[in-house]
Amino acid sequence: MSKQTMSQKMFLKPLGLAMCFALGAQDAAAANTGSFYIGADVGSTQVTGDTSTGKDSVFVAGQKFKDSDTSYGLHAGFQFTDWFAAELGYTDFGSTSKRFKIRPDIMFIAAPNDTQVLDAKGVSLSGVFSYSLSQSFSFLGVVGVTSINYDSTWKGGFSPMKGSLREHHSFTEQGLLLGVGGRYALTDSVALHVDLRRNDVGDFALDAASVGLEYNF
Repeated sequence: MSKQTMSQKMFLKPLGLAMCFALGAQDAAAANTGSFYIGADVGSTQVTGDTSTGKDSVFVAGQKFKDSDTSYGLHAGFQFTDWFAAELGYTDFGSTSKRFKIRPDIMFIAAPNDTQVLDAKGVSLSGVFSYSLSQSFSFLGVVGVTSINYDSTWKGGFSPMKGSLREHHSFTEQGLLLGVGGRYALTDSVALHVDLRRNDVGDFALDAASVGLEYNF
């Protein structure tokens, strides 16, 4: 079993509990049912590649892409019931990079690119399940789909004939979004929220921890 699969199961367990609590929360304190809300957040995202360099690569085997950066997000949703809301979000996951070690047993005429820089931005559609522990605090579980645009640049290579061997690729992937968190009502309209979310999209997993504010209309 891969580490990524184990991480998904770790997210699914609390998420399943959140859904079960939400479905049974008939006596919980009422949310702003039938209302729209918007929010903004800031946090940190760790980006991890799900495959390592192999024996046929010019890089030392076993290396994985892994780095973190500050992320920013915006979201808007509609609270259908006390325990369920639908939410649309946008997140700028920042810019991360990894320099890979090149195998010392290979001779090169031109030095290969050894550094990958990855910029990621995504949109998501998710269901937010909530369970009120008090009139002010609610536990949250999130499940949804996400689409992320990756802007990948390989650099560091040099050829005596061509100069820089920089390569740039842009591509979009879709995947699963899972998360847990909490919301604390500061006033009837304003709430503080914290989230832990995993975006498992393409060859990368993006684990984000964030804090932000929401406004209910």
